[in-house]
Amino acid sequence: MVVLLAAVAVSAAIASSSSPVLAAEALLYRIFLQDGSTLVSYGDFARVADRVVFSIPIGGLDGPSPALHLVSISESAVDWDRTDSYAEATRARHYAATQGEIDFDALSTDVARALHDVAVTKDPARRLALATDARRMLSAWPAAHHGYRASDVAQLSALLDEAVGDLRVAAGLSRVDLTLVVTARPLPATVPELPAPTLRESIEQAFTVASVAADPAERVSLLQAIVSELGASEESPKGKPSILHARVSAALSQELKTDKRYGDLVARMVTSADERARRADVNGIEKLVTAVLKADDRLGRRRPQTTAALLATLDGRLDAARRLRLARDAWAIRREGLVEYQRRIRPAIDRLRRSSAGLEQIRQLSGPSPDALTPLAARVTESWRELKNVRPPAEAEAVHNLLVSALQLAIRAASSRRLAITGTDMNTAWEASAAAAGALLMFERAQEDLRRLTTPPGL
Repeated sequence: MVVLLAAVAVSAAIASSSSPVLAAEALLYRIFLQDGSTLVSYGDFARVADRVVFSIPIGGLDGPSPALHLVSISESAVDWDRTDSYAEATRARHYAATQGEIDFDALSTDVARALHDVAVTKDPARRLALATDARRMLSAWPAAHHGYRASDVAQLSALLDEAVGDLRVAAGLSRVDLTLVVTARPLPATVPELPAPTLRESIEQAFTVASVAADPAERVSLLQAIVSELGASEESPKGKPSILHARVSAALSQELKTDKRYGDLVARMVTSADERARRADVNGIEKLVTAVLKADDRLGRRRPQTTAALLATLDGRLDAARRLRLARDAWAIRREGLVEYQRRIRPAIDRLRRSSAGLEQIRQLSGPSPDALTPLAARVTESWRELKNVRPPAEAEAVHNLLVSALQLAIRAASSRRLAITGTDMNTAWEASAAAAGALLMFERAQEDLRRLTTPPGL
């Protein structure tokens, strides 16, 4: 038994004797598409909703800081079996070249320590528990460490299996314990590492991404970066661009033309929709929606997001036009009553307007003269009596009450001013000033509200 444990310890020490290998700082993942093409992801990729987001290099990878472009493609375009297998293999290679040997050394040390504890422990049950824990640790280690040195770990596990069997017998138990069977996730598949792309391959892959990218702004930005890289990297003795350069330039030109056409469509339709919304032209805006759909068909439906945003804008204008149409129809029904009400109160309004100058003098405590107070008081009193006999329509009740209150304050202002003059009482003069100020303020507010009621609704 002691010999067997010593053999396990020696095997652990031998297995950890290799020195770690340095790995490249950047990991080049691969995204395999359903059509069989392959894209390079500089660093790991991310799946966000229904998109795959990654950085694609444009140009050579020789320098310390290659030109990268953040892009996204539809996850439905990806062959996930091949992509995930390659990603796992890449992570495993990177782990093996960086942290793997360090972690395996730590594992070997832990196993050796556990075996030493087993050797010096006298209690059979405790010895079995220590060996069993070490066996479980070995069983779980490969799957949690990208399968690094799985064969070495398997050899250690086999030796420990024998040790655990012997210890179980020594503890009075059966040699086999089914609880030692562990089902771990599969180890990473062995997938050959693909070589780093050449300058031309990286540019061609970027062009492939541009053709499948859903976001137009992303496509344009990527194509511009490709054109820039091609212009900097190509050396043609005749100064002629390559076929690839011509293809990319043509694609970029087409994208920019499409952007302009859709931009013109948006500007034209929004301007027309605003104008028709102000006229409450519901049918006119509905025709614009139809026109947008037809224009989008003619343009090849190349900007679905732009079209969706434009249709949402038109839908908002359509809702505003419908509300305005409803408000104007409701106003048209009330208009006759409001016009009649305005006609009946016009004399009282005109008299109160003529009295405004005198009320302003009372407010400023600068007049008017005693001779002017009598006709002022008569005008506002007559206006108040007229308004008391007018029954306003329901929507004008607030305005009517405001006018009546303004006239009541005007009457009080004129009366208090006369009392102040008669008694040479400054306090009463200030009371008259306050009443005149209230009357003028209410009258101005009432006129604004009346204009609003008699003006057709608008946007």
